[in-house]
Amino acid sequence: MERYPPFNVLQTLLVVARCGNFTAAAQQLFLSQSAVSRHIQQIEEYFGCALFVRHTRMVVPTVECQRLVPIVEELLATARRSMHIPSMGGQTVTLRVTPTLAARWLLPRLPDFYAEAPGTQLNIDTAWFLPTNFGEGTLDAAILFGTGRWDGLEATPLMRERLTPVCSPQMAEGLSGMPPLVEPADLKQHTLLHSSFGRRGWMLWLQKESGELAAHTYREQVFDTLDLAFNAAVRGLGVALGDLNLLQESLASGALVRPFQRVLETGAGYYLVHPPRNEYREKLKPLLVWLQAQTHD
Repeated sequence: MERYPPFNVLQTLLVVARCGNFTAAAQQLFLSQSAVSRHIQQIEEYFGCALFVRHTRMVVPTVECQRLVPIVEELLATARRSMHIPSMGGQTVTLRVTPTLAARWLLPRLPDFYAEAPGTQLNIDTAWFLPTNFGEGTLDAAILFGTGRWDGLEATPLMRERLTPVCSPQMAEGLSGMPPLVEPADLKQHTLLHSSFGRRGWMLWLQKESGELAAHTYREQVFDTLDLAFNAAVRGLGVALGDLNLLQESLASGALVRPFQRVLETGAGYYLVHPPRNEYREKLKPLLVWLQAQTHD
């Protein structure tokens, strides 16, 4: 019988892909860095290909890794759901969100949610897509990015997308070996960081500045998730374009700064989405009330 990678090894793959760094992944997993390295080596040997390109200060997911991550996410989510035992005396809500939204926005706010809704257990399921059986399985709702239109689903607006460039303080001031970022034209001399789906945002922001800037050919570094792009910006690898909703902690701590003032509202945003049935509306009411309080602007 073929031996599949253990679940803890698959979990290590997801955390490394999200963090972009063995050291940070080890801290999140409460493992040694050598143990994380062994896990990645084990899964690379199993699939027979490199899943990360190693650099001095970070690792970058390969194309094979980017294809594998959503499959592993769904596998682990299915396993967690199948083994879940509902808590006594309350209700459980399973919410699907993207990895970046979970890491950058939802997780830091969870203690406040449990203080406001102590009778609700919130299970977080991270993936980029909705399952085909949404409304039939254990998934209750999702926070999706878009314009609010999903066939057969009810969508409540939460946050509007507000895009602006961010980088490390050293890069903004020209202390990283690159020219300082004084005006948007200086971006021509820097690397633009974005996710696999994030180039659209850069083009919209640059076009708002000028057609000439939008037409320029830039150096680009593409990542599987926005969270990786933000981490790369913290490490001085380039300039990321971020939604201010997802950057509050990094900006408040000074890990990232805004070199320019322009903020672009794209018209898209985040929505709580669920099947349009009363049992979902009632079950999700505590979560929706809390989400709307968190996102009120």
